[in-house]
Amino acid sequence: MGFITTKQHTFHYHHYEGKGPDIILLHGLASNLYIWNLIAPVLANDFNVYTIDQRGHGLSAKPDLGYDFESITQDLNLICIELMINNPIIVGHSWGANVVIDSLARDTSNYYKGGILVDGGVLNIFKNNKSSWDEISLRLAPPVLTHLSLEQLLERVRNNRQNDWNKGFEDVLINSFKVIDGNVQPRLSRDHHMKILFEIWNQDVMKSLQSISTPVLILPVSNDDTESESPNMHGISKREAVEIALSTLTNSSVQWLRNTIHDVPVQNPNLVIAAILEAKLSLFN
Repeated sequence: MGFITTKQHTFHYHHYEGKGPDIILLHGLASNLYIWNLIAPVLANDFNVYTIDQRGHGLSAKPDLGYDFESITQDLNLICIELMINNPIIVGHSWGANVVIDSLARDTSNYYKGGILVDGGVLNIFKNNKSSWDEISLRLAPPVLTHLSLEQLLERVRNNRQNDWNKGFEDVLINSFKVIDGNVQPRLSRDHHMKILFEIWNQDVMKSLQSISTPVLILPVSNDDTESESPNMHGISKREAVEIALSTLTNSSVQWLRNTIHDVPVQNPNLVIAAILEAKLSLFN
C-alpha cells in the first residue's frame, strides 16, 4: 500500500512486486482497487503488478474537476512516470476498460504494451442512434444509500449475493464508503459519479478504437453459456458490440467469460487470471 503524488494530486496504489512485465489493474465506476485483491497477488507470480484508486475513488484525490477521459488518462500516464513503470499492459474493468481504450488511443508512442478490457469499454459502442443523456442519467444514476449504516449496507448486499458472497465483495464495498455520524457516505460523490457517467455516455468508442495499434484482449462476461445478447446503454447487444470492436481493432482477440457476472474479478477471479496469463504468452508475447 502506498501513495504517489503527481503534479497536482495524490493517488492511492498497491504494488505486488513480481519479476515479470509490468501490469496495471484499473477498477470501474464507484469501485476501488480492492476489486483486484483476489487477482493481483496471483498475477504477481508472472507480472509486476500495480492497482490504483482512480481519481475521485477510494483513498485517492477527489478534486472538483477532471473527470473527463483526457484528465483520467493523464492521471494514469503521470502515475506510471512517477512509479517508473515500463511499457505496461493496462487492464480495466467496466469504466476502467473505457479508460484503457482512451489511454491506448492517445498513446502515439506505444508507451503501453496493450490493453485488456474486462466487461467494459467496447460495450458502450453505438451505431446510428445514441441514447439520450436525460434517459441515461435517470436510468443509471447511483442509488441513495446514505440512510444506511455500514452493517445495514453489508447485510443488504450479502442478502442479494447469497450464492457467491465472499470477502472480495466485502473489501470492495467497505472501501467504497466512509462512515459519518453512523451512516455511510460514498467516497465517490454523487456529483463526480454523474460526471463520469456523462463521459462514458459521451465517449466516441469507435473513434478511439480506430486509433489503437497495440494489442487488445476483450473479456466480455455472459451469465450463461452463450455470447450475451444483453443490450448496452445504446441498445446494441453485447455480442454485436464485441464483434464491431474486433472488426475495428487492428490486433485483438476475444475470450468470453461465461457463467459469471459483471463483477467477475471478485466472483470468479480465476477466469480473469487464466485469460490474462494466456494472453501474456500469445497476444502480448
